[in-house]
Amino acid sequence: MSPTCSSSTRQPALGRHNLVWGANVRHARDRVVNGDVVAFLPARVNQNWTSLFAQDEIRLGESVRATLGARVERNDYTGNEFLPTLRLAWKAAPNHALWAAASRTVRAPSRLDADAFIPARPPHLLRGGPAVRSELANVFELGYRGQPSPALSWSATVFHNDYKRLRTLELDPGKTFLTFGNQMEGRASGVEMWGNLQLSQRWRLSAGLFGLHQRLTLLPGAFDTAAPQASRKDPSHTAQLRASFNVSDDKEFDMALRRVGKLDNPQVPAYTALDMRFGWRLGPGFSLALSGRNLTGGHGEYGPLATRIEVPRSVGLSLVWRD
Repeated sequence: MSPTCSSSTRQPALGRHNLVWGANVRHARDRVVNGDVVAFLPARVNQNWTSLFAQDEIRLGESVRATLGARVERNDYTGNEFLPTLRLAWKAAPNHALWAAASRTVRAPSRLDADAFIPARPPHLLRGGPAVRSELANVFELGYRGQPSPALSWSATVFHNDYKRLRTLELDPGKTFLTFGNQMEGRASGVEMWGNLQLSQRWRLSAGLFGLHQRLTLLPGAFDTAAPQASRKDPSHTAQLRASFNVSDDKEFDMALRRVGKLDNPQVPAYTALDMRFGWRLGPGFSLALSGRNLTGGHGEYGPLATRIEVPRSVGLSLVWRD
């Protein structure tokens, strides 16, 4: 059971300032029936999460806005967490805008971090880390949005994240069991771009590109030498192209082509996949659709080769009725 109560208030604008503030309270009762492999100890806990937040949007000029905000969150494991944010937006032209943002965010520990024990009965090889701390990220972003014509719009964002206190698996000082710690840090940088083009009243194209570079490193004395390999579990790039065509008032055709880069840990080859769909509205509330997924062939998406499940090529026909 997890009841939640939240409230927010927007104050009337005061000159250049537009203030919003609020609060959130959540209470949870967790009751676990432990098995033989994994146990959560104690099996029964009551937990509370509370937060207070405030945000002030400030008009610095006719085309410049600044947003200052902060949230204070409290949890039962690490106490209070302070999460500030700053955003600046500049409308350089009627249809063009630049923006920048800096934020601090955390992933607070859960019961999996603090209360998990393996095996369920002593002697435990893994004991939840009572001293585990929140994972921290300082996030920096710079972006652009533009619409040079009614038919064309695009956006681009570059980002850089600094990670601190990332979770690792550590050996206790007595070297008798494992526990969770925060002995890793890292960085991630990347770019995300999107665009939409209305070729005609019936044709619409959209495209997207995402690139990512990550690097994780252990702090001196850390035990979990496998943890930095987590940075190799995400593809370095993905791209997609979508096309939508209204053949007539009651017929439509959609196509999506996507490219996903390879994974290094475990190794999964890059793949290109094509999806298509033809839809036909038969009448009020009735529609028929013929769709095909992964028409370029099956592919693996994650997992080691020995246990990897291939996503196959598939074709389907659906009839939908809505009252």
